[in-house]
Amino acid sequence: MTDNNSSSLKGWGYSAVIAAAGATVMHDPNNFKIALYWFQTIFAIAGFAFEIMPLFATATLLILSYIVTGIASPDLAFVGWTTPIPWVCMCGMLIGVLMERTQLSNRIALHVITRIGTTPVRLYLAMLIAGYAIGAIIPDVITVTILFMTIASGMCASMKLEKGSRAATTLIMAAFFGATVPATNYLPNNVGIVGLLMVKEMGVPLEWFSFLIDNLAYSLLTGAACMGILHLFGSKELGSYMEECQNHAARELNQMGGMKRDEVKTLVLTLCALLGFATEPLHGIPGYYIFCAIVLMGFTPVFNLLKARDVEKVEFSILFFIIGCMAIGIVAGSLGIPDWMAGKIVPYLEKVQSVAGSSLLAYCVGILANFALTPVAAASSLSIPLANIALSLDMGIKPLLYSFFYGLDQFLFPYELAAALIMFATGYVRMKYLVLIMACRMVLAAGVVWVVASTYWQWIGL
Repeated sequence: MTDNNSSSLKGWGYSAVIAAAGATVMHDPNNFKIALYWFQTIFAIAGFAFEIMPLFATATLLILSYIVTGIASPDLAFVGWTTPIPWVCMCGMLIGVLMERTQLSNRIALHVITRIGTTPVRLYLAMLIAGYAIGAIIPDVITVTILFMTIASGMCASMKLEKGSRAATTLIMAAFFGATVPATNYLPNNVGIVGLLMVKEMGVPLEWFSFLIDNLAYSLLTGAACMGILHLFGSKELGSYMEECQNHAARELNQMGGMKRDEVKTLVLTLCALLGFATEPLHGIPGYYIFCAIVLMGFTPVFNLLKARDVEKVEFSILFFIIGCMAIGIVAGSLGIPDWMAGKIVPYLEKVQSVAGSSLLAYCVGILANFALTPVAAASSLSIPLANIALSLDMGIKPLLYSFFYGLDQFLFPYELAAALIMFATGYVRMKYLVLIMACRMVLAAGVVWVVASTYWQWIGL
């Protein structure tokens, strides 16, 4: 108990010091509210990292502090709740809960692994294929990551892999890449939908199918790069365990038996919801409203799938976290901070004469922003400035915006990304291995951005 209190007090102390340093650096002598904003915001972000309080408490107190100190009005600070984002995320979580209860997602993942994953490289490929299949029907990367970590941790335990070993790290990271790399293609995802909704009024469409096509090349090439990294890192060590890995997956699949009625109904409900989202250009109704409406029909006699107990399993604290992160960007906009940031970025972008070079720079901006802000906060605060920069330079908005999203997906330390925290919490991944693997991915992903911006995006007319 004493150790926990000591650790908590250190977290508070570290958060205060970091926030004070950040506020001092960002201080504007002509506007005291800027320094106050940065202190409160950086304190909250550090609080997320050090876990000084539950997520929802930190996020809610941040919003309230904006109001109490006069930085923002209640209407502005809480405006995130009036957007579709929390409701779409909630319905995505409900699908995840339903998929977990019916075990449909487990069946898909295990089926792919048993059919394909006979060697380390084929196992990496199986994880990615399963990720593409499950990610399309569970539009919440956190839920998919939890599922994949559960399966991979079970494999590690079954094979008696030593925690922190190369073999265990490789298997867990293969599952992590399988869960997160395909998420780049699908809406709604927390970062993509936030960024696109911010710039929708600027003429950037929010369409499920076009988002999939636009990001497909990056996702596939990044997936191949991740497979290459894992192969060089740990295939030799993992290879000796592959037979047991296959046996474990086969046993789990066999115990599930045949496909149940509720699994079929869950699949139909999910596909209908995604179809409604993807066909917005045909029916003209905003796809996210159709998506939420069809998911919530799971409570009605039409599907009779969702129950009251399923609502209790939804991680509502994540919704408060998302709204808090959105408030960071929204309040920053009211203070003129995005314009200030854009002013710092524009001179560098003006020196770059190619879409590929500009996209690579936007990717780097995303990486740097991820160190200081949460991905959702960065997407909500910087998407509009980046779009304005693209327009001022007579460039397409999407290449810069997508590249920025890709940068936000990169990390070296788990605190930078919620999905990474879930992965690291399994205990099977050693920190030094994680930093090495993610640093390699960060560099290779930069090359992928350059290639995609030079070729694919120009071919499809972005």
